[in-house]
Amino acid sequence: MNNLNVQQVLDDCSTELIHVKSLVDGLGITSSIVPYLTKYALIKASGSIEQAFKTVIADFCSRRSKKQVKRFLRKNVREGSANPSYDNMCGFLNSFDKNWQVEFKAKVGAEPNKAVLLNSLQSLVDARNEFAHGGNPKASISDVLDYFDHARRLIEIMDYIVN
Repeated sequence: MNNLNVQQVLDDCSTELIHVKSLVDGLGITSSIVPYLTKYALIKASGSIEQAFKTVIADFCSRRSKKQVKRFLRKNVREGSANPSYDNMCGFLNSFDKNWQVEFKAKVGAEPNKAVLLNSLQSLVDARNEFAHGGNPKASISDVLDYFDHARRLIEIMDYIVN
């Protein structure tokens, strides 16, 4: 990755998710604590992917920018709320540079497991939203790890395009 801040966010999340999986494995799938750990993992994974995609764009655009542009990026991108959906990622890219969006879509489209990447990202967002709105998502900790790993690949593509 070009953006070391994003790399750190993703690495830290990955380490934490692996730790949560170890706890779940140690407790056993029938433990009453497992659903709470899994929901925590969903929020952590989704939040990290959201932070990562916004940081890729904001960090690049902040370089050599005037304080007004930096303030705009902080208020509207870094601190703004946006589910890390594929559509939101494409929309953010398009807002800054139409070519970024076109290249991102082309690179994602060329991925041999494009459908898996996009389905995993959407599953992560859907499960997070289900929990955030009072539901009980069915994703397991293994699912969350898979969703995160696939979503991470999309962030790596975005980082390549933007930088």
